[in-house]
Amino acid sequence: MLLDFWATWCHGCRTEIPWYMEFENKYKGDGLAVVGVSMDTDWKTVKPFMAEEKMNYPVVIGNEDLLALYGSHEMPATYLIDRHGTIADYRIGVVNKDQFESEIKKLLRQPH
Repeated sequence: MLLDFWATWCHGCRTEIPWYMEFENKYKGDGLAVVGVSMDTDWKTVKPFMAEEKMNYPVVIGNEDLLALYGSHEMPATYLIDRHGTIADYRIGVVNKDQFESEIKKLLRQPH
């Protein structure tokens, strides 16, 4: 699973969202699930943004406490969670798309 903490007002987050949509399309058949956690306060700004961007993965509304559970207070914050539910990798700040995709492919090759 790719778990992405983002917000509509976060420029780095907005850079990454198209990449994560691409990863969802490319690797969902191999077992990747992308889930977004918007740190906006409500759906009023999130739903129009999701429609405009044509986001292809589920999004929930989060809060600072949830983000802190993952050990961060900054965004973007993206976590790769393996098939056993363990955080296998994470990035605080904008990811390097190619390096992160390599990590995703490596995790997807691991046995179930």
